[in-house]
Amino acid sequence: MCAINTKPPFSINRNDAVPLVRQVTDGLRDAIICGRYACGSVIPSYRKLAEMLGISTIVTKAALRQIASEGLVVPRPRTGSVVCDRNERRWKGRILLVRRSDGCGYYDNVFESVLNGLLSNDGWLCTPIYVKRTSRAGDADVSALKATLAHPVSLAVILFDNPAAENLLSSSGVPFVGMGDKMTCRLRGCAGYIHYDRSAAGGQFAAACRAAGVKRVMQVGPEDFDDVRDALRKAGIACRSWVLKSPPPGQPSDIFAELGREAFVRFLKSGKALPDAFYFSDDYICAGALAALADAGIRAPQDVRVATWANRGNVPVYARPLSRIEIDPWKNAEATYAFCCGLLSGERGIKPPVLATTWVTGGTMGAAE
Repeated sequence: MCAINTKPPFSINRNDAVPLVRQVTDGLRDAIICGRYACGSVIPSYRKLAEMLGISTIVTKAALRQIASEGLVVPRPRTGSVVCDRNERRWKGRILLVRRSDGCGYYDNVFESVLNGLLSNDGWLCTPIYVKRTSRAGDADVSALKATLAHPVSLAVILFDNPAAENLLSSSGVPFVGMGDKMTCRLRGCAGYIHYDRSAAGGQFAAACRAAGVKRVMQVGPEDFDDVRDALRKAGIACRSWVLKSPPPGQPSDIFAELGREAFVRFLKSGKALPDAFYFSDDYICAGALAALADAGIRAPQDVRVATWANRGNVPVYARPLSRIEIDPWKNAEATYAFCCGLLSGERGIKPPVLATTWVTGGTMGAAE
């Protein structure tokens, strides 16, 4: 990186009607575009420029600030204004996308990818950061996040409940957007909390069960699944839960399909009576269970009614469109992007969106006979 100490390759005209700030700005811009100031060179300081041109430092400061805003130079402390590569992309700032782990969850991966793409297209440099759980219960490794915060960050977006990341960001002074099952976050520095409403479509599912004459539902899923029991009980429908033990962490999502298939093979061999309806709180488990039911000649909705939780774009394939409670990672990422853009632009009074599930009727619930 070389400094430029010679006289600027342009001059000013005090008798011209064009303001001095614009003359200096245009002169610097033209010199950079024409290659007089090469990529990586350091433009003379505003004091040096003022001395060379015989003008006020107020003028040269304003001119350097303008060409920096255009992405032609990058001001660096104790160095000066460094000329940028014109083919290199200019970023408005850095945004951290903080995740709980580097797992393979479909929703998390699609959500992050779409949000990253939207923000990047808008000129923000996005950096995914993982806050991993350690072997100690309730503890988390925030070292990668802490290291990243040593550099300038415009905003951090915490993708779903992550108390360790929230606490670190709150003490760092970096503004952040929280997201998860809570209704709000009162930590210092939280610019807004996006509620992830898993239960929004529960009442619609219960209404579909009543319309189909369902009196008994078996809810099937792994630990910590989305629960529809309250909505069903409010509608006067009995519900039992069948919790399937989850595989070890870090396994690919489709291992849940095999988990569901094996569990239902055992269930059908046991000779236990079928409920009126199954509700699957995991779409992969649903796919495996449907395979076992089809292999045994059991159809939905003729023999048993079926509904599932599903991610839009990843709905299990069945002979009929599945009735389902659906979450849309694309739509949710777009809503989050719009909220973040409002915050970054300084818009006042904007409210965080609610990421809610919707009910899709499908064809596997049938109707009362």
